[in-house]
Amino acid sequence: MTTLQRHKAVRAVASPRHARGFSLIELMISLLLGMLVVAAAGGLFLSNQRIYASTETLNRIQENSRVSFEIMSRDLREAGGIPCGNSAVIVNLLSSRSSDWWTSFDRGMRGYMGDEEAAGTDNGAAAAERVDGTDAIDIHLANENEAAVSQQLLPASDITMASTAGFAANDIVVACNTSRAYVFQISGISGNDLAHATGGTAPGNCVAWLVPEEPAACGGTPTTGSCLLVPTGTAPDVKCVPSSDAPAIVARVSTMRWYIGNNGRGGRSLYRSRLTNTTAAGAPTATETVEVAEGVSGMQLLYRANGGAAFVEADAVADWRTINAVQVTLTIEGSEGALRGQNIEGTDGNVLSRRLTHVVAVRNREGVL
Repeated sequence: MTTLQRHKAVRAVASPRHARGFSLIELMISLLLGMLVVAAAGGLFLSNQRIYASTETLNRIQENSRVSFEIMSRDLREAGGIPCGNSAVIVNLLSSRSSDWWTSFDRGMRGYMGDEEAAGTDNGAAAAERVDGTDAIDIHLANENEAAVSQQLLPASDITMASTAGFAANDIVVACNTSRAYVFQISGISGNDLAHATGGTAPGNCVAWLVPEEPAACGGTPTTGSCLLVPTGTAPDVKCVPSSDAPAIVARVSTMRWYIGNNGRGGRSLYRSRLTNTTAAGAPTATETVEVAEGVSGMQLLYRANGGAAFVEADAVADWRTINAVQVTLTIEGSEGALRGQNIEGTDGNVLSRRLTHVVAVRNREGVL
């Protein structure tokens, strides 16, 4: 076989006349099938993503509701609490006990309707400002820096403490024994002695004496008053009416306000404002405001009094000292963060939300649920 014949034979084997590529129709069918597979996989991915986002949003709602109810319930349960037990009669000796929200310790709590202003907290659209139309509540309890009393021998004399560490002038405190609890402002500290004179920084004390009942008017000098602790073996002064040799304690008052506020991120949150001592700066204000849980868009509070048959709104409460249970209803929505838009929406196109109710019994009131 010649060289030319061999080349022709090789070409004939390598490129047979019947060998050819995909036709246009075959290529189009292949592309269509591929697109169907990709579309199916993409739909499955998007569906799983939506399910994950909805589940994650509901988990965050549940977490925020649990945190909100847990922390708020701690304060509500202890409303009006004092370290000497709930049998002691509370005597509020502050000058502005009936006007300033932060001096009404003897009430234990005080609720506000959605359209009612809560002095000390601004309503508005700025961060931490209260949202119009949402309820709020003040809670008072004495649970900070408890310290034992050594003696008080006259109604107007300083209260001698085992230690005054942790107390400061102008602190609002409760001094109590088993029969009486006196709410007053510390006017000064000298060594281990706490003074409770009148005047000075607001609110100030109505009288300088510890008296067994709240005075009808401030000023003047009573003829008799209470002596918090006359040690056993020491004869009480004739001005000490009543007197006691039972152990006594002084504790600083804690005052909190719970409300719904704007969080500065386009949403709402549950806030807790805690009153702090401002010493010489003037009257205390709601400070140390903390965002407790985001996405809490609404709060409704109902109250039950001793002997009451049902929960009522704040404007129907006759005496806050009789409230023994609070019904808290929170509306909690999915909030934008890592997830946003359709990822926090339900099938109806609205943001996922839950309305949850919790009832808290007040431990320091008789006749609780």
